[in-house]
Amino acid sequence: MTIRKIVRKKKKNEAQDALNKVMGGEELEIAAVILKELAERKGRKKKIEDGQKKLERMPKIKPGKPKENKNEKRLKELSELNKMGILSNEEFEKLKKYLV
Repeated sequence: MTIRKIVRKKKKNEAQDALNKVMGGEELEIAAVILKELAERKGRKKKIEDGQKKLERMPKIKPGKPKENKNEKRLKELSELNKMGILSNEEFEKLKKYLV
């Protein structure tokens, strides 16, 4: 009799183990999906951080007055010379047409 009880307990344990394995399969699938999503999230986070690092490395543009064109600068010099009387009005107009 004792042998039969041991055999029955063993069979019940094997059946329980089989059930646990089947149920564990679903859990493993869920765990695999979660791990995949976590890996994707980590990848997206890394891309965002890399993008932020690139932005930090880029030189920052300071707002200020725009750079003057060479022709504009030369035209101002010529107008000053004209005002001082070094250039005549005719010479100033010729040079102005040439620069513009």
